[in-house]
Amino acid sequence: MHVPFAPSFLRKRPRALCVDDEPAVLALVARMLTGLGFDAEPLGDPAAALSAFQDGRYDLVLTDVRMPGISGHALITAMRAIDPEVPIIVVTGQGTLETATSALRGGASGMIVKPFTTEEFRSEVEATLERHRYRHDALQLRFVSPILDGVALALTAAIEARDLGTGEHCKQLGTLGEAVARLMGLSEQDCTTIRIGGYLHDIGKIAIADRILLKPGKLTEEEYREMQRHSELGAAIVSTHEQMAGIADIVRHHHEQFNGRGYPTGLAGESIPIGARIISVADSWSAMTTDRVYRAALGADEAWAELHRHSGTQFDPDVIALFEHALAATAA
Repeated sequence: MHVPFAPSFLRKRPRALCVDDEPAVLALVARMLTGLGFDAEPLGDPAAALSAFQDGRYDLVLTDVRMPGISGHALITAMRAIDPEVPIIVVTGQGTLETATSALRGGASGMIVKPFTTEEFRSEVEATLERHRYRHDALQLRFVSPILDGVALALTAAIEARDLGTGEHCKQLGTLGEAVARLMGLSEQDCTTIRIGGYLHDIGKIAIADRILLKPGKLTEEEYREMQRHSELGAAIVSTHEQMAGIADIVRHHHEQFNGRGYPTGLAGESIPIGARIISVADSWSAMTTDRVYRAALGADEAWAELHRHSGTQFDPDVIALFEHALAATAA
């Protein structure tokens, strides 16, 4: 069976948390989940399960209803307060309409009635995950659609300002930025925002004169100040829709430095938007390892040495650590 749910980035198997105070049932559920391709974490204490849920990320939860200390309904309510989206299946010996209605109204995504067969278990898990996927896709479409509209408007504005093609550099930044965001455990919305922010980070350069943008030698101080304007210009171009605000922040602040000595506003540390901190590292890596009009590309070892040399001053050290993992994964 292929679990019909997209696992988190770099996770080989999705994680499931199963909760039941009956050891035999708990062991059976865990074994069946393992057979369906999950990494199952069985816990007999609902309080311990809630603690584990708060500390970790799970793709599926299965819980009994009648348990000592915390009931299944109370557990679901607490979990929903932490993660409104995770699919939760109630496993109960009371297969009544009242039980089903109460569970679903309380936030359960599905129900399995004890005793159950392997086929019944598999069927309900698949159906629950499929319903979750459809709901997740619908929510994503609701978010992504206005973003795509905003991107179209931004690109239209770009074309009107100047006919400039997009290169592999921007695509690479979007891909790497999203990979780092997923390693950080950021939300799908944040991952999408960072990916598109990477694509559009340098869009403001369409308003920079060719004599500066394409100059093969070192820029004068005046030319450099003009070049610095591209981040603010780009943010203004991208700010075509309220859903683009996070993307505009990335475009505006991707040249800020961790020590506060960047531009355009001199933000420092965690006051720099996380997306901008991620794209800053990816942008520098890509720039160093790509041929430019004014110099040849650096080797990977030299580029890594530069990133680490500026860790904590120009770059967020935590981002650099995760960037290494993301780069290795995307290159694999």
